[in-house]
Amino acid sequence: MAKGATALFEPTETAIVEAEDSARRYEHELSIAFSIQQRLSTVKLPDLDYAKIAAVTRASRDVGGDFFDVVKTEDGLVIVLADISGKGISAALLASTLQGMIYGLLTSRMPLIQIATTVNRFVVDQLLGERYATIVMLVLLPTGEVELVNCGHVCPVLISGETVARIQEGACLPVGLILDTEFASTRLQLRSGDRIVIVTDGVTEAEDASGDFFGDERLEGYCPLGFAALEEAVAAYRGQVSLADDTTIVELTYCLAAGSL
Repeated sequence: MAKGATALFEPTETAIVEAEDSARRYEHELSIAFSIQQRLSTVKLPDLDYAKIAAVTRASRDVGGDFFDVVKTEDGLVIVLADISGKGISAALLASTLQGMIYGLLTSRMPLIQIATTVNRFVVDQLLGERYATIVMLVLLPTGEVELVNCGHVCPVLISGETVARIQEGACLPVGLILDTEFASTRLQLRSGDRIVIVTDGVTEAEDASGDFFGDERLEGYCPLGFAALEEAVAAYRGQVSLADDTTIVELTYCLAAGSL
C-alpha cells in the first residue's frame, strides 16, 4: 500500500459515531423492553382453597413477548399464557397491551371465545399481519369444571392419576392472522389432584448442545413428576446452551377436598 493511502475497509469517523449511536439506541430499547417484560412476569398468585398455581418465566438473550396472568374473577380462577411473535421492544409492548386488554375483558365477565375474537380483531386491525400471538386461556370453577380456549398455542398437558394426555380439543389459529377466525372452547371436569401444565414453545424448542429440541415427548414424560422436576429437566437438557426463546411454565393443580362443596 502506498504511503499515506487509506485502507478501503478503514471506517470513517462518521461511520464510527453512527455505529456507536446505533448501539446506544439498541441498548436503550433493550432496556425498555426488559423493563416491560419484568413487569409482565410479576404476577400475584391468589390464595385459593381449591387451586394451587406454580409458574416461572425465563427470558432469553433477546427480549421476547411471553406473558402469563392469573386473575380471580367472580366466576372462578382464570389463567392466561401468551407468546407474541418476534422479539424486542415491539413484541414487549404488544404483550403489555394484550395483557391489559385481556385482564379488562375478563373482569367484565366476557366469555373466553368472545375475548379471543376481540383480541384477534384488535391485532389484525392494528398490526396488519406484522405480529401474531398464541394464547391459552382457561377458567377453573370451584367445582373443578374447566373451560379452555387454545389460540395456536402448545397444547396443555393434563395429568389425572396415572394418565397423561394433551388437551387438543379447542385448538384454533393464533390471534392476529385472519380477521374472521372462528374460535372454540373445550370443557373438562377435574378431580382433586388433577393438574394442567401449560408451557410456551420456548420449552419444547429448548435446544441441547447438538441442536436437538427438548420436544413434546420429554414434556409429557416430566410433567407427571411435578413442576420443579420439569423446570430442572429443561435447564439440565440445555446445559450451557443459551435460551433461543423465552420459556414459561405454568402448573395448575385442582385440590378441592372431597365433600367441601
